Amino acid sequence: MSVATAPAVAPAAPAAPRRSVRRKVVALTVAGLGIAGLGLASAAQLNLTAGALGAGTTVVASCDSNGVAVAFTNAFTASVKGYTVSQVTLNDVAAGCQGQTIGIDLLNTDPTDGSTGASVSHLTGTVPQGGGSVTLSVTGSVKAADVKGVAVVIAG
Repeated sequence: MSVATAPAVAPAAPAAPRRSVRRKVVALTVAGLGIAGLGLASAAQLNLTAGALGAGTTVVASCDSNGVAVAFTNAFTASVKGYTVSQVTLNDVAAGCQGQTIGIDLLNTDPTDGSTGASVSHLTGTVPQGGGSVTLSVTGSVKAADVKGVAVVIAG
């Protein structure tokens, strides 16, 4: 009687992909350390000099304690097919503001709703002797429908 033997199994070859992954990890680590070393070497060459820094606070008092009223003059403009703002008038400006600069921005959003918008027109002028009313002309064609808010600054 003869006994049949199973063919011998060849030993498994070492896992080549593992060795390849290790080499990649080592290469990336060495490259990362090299880049970090270059960054430190560059920072070591940075020359700094002393500067000055100042800070302070002060109270900004309003020249007009009861506020001002804003009025608009509108006119129909055929070229824009609608009404445009031609003038902005500030009424009840206090005499204490005389000689100060006025800045008015016509805004395309309501400033109280927290949204960010843009100024569609910026006007500047000066408060006359004794305060009272100040009328500023709008340059260009600003559609009345585009004006959703107004920001006024009186400073001097």
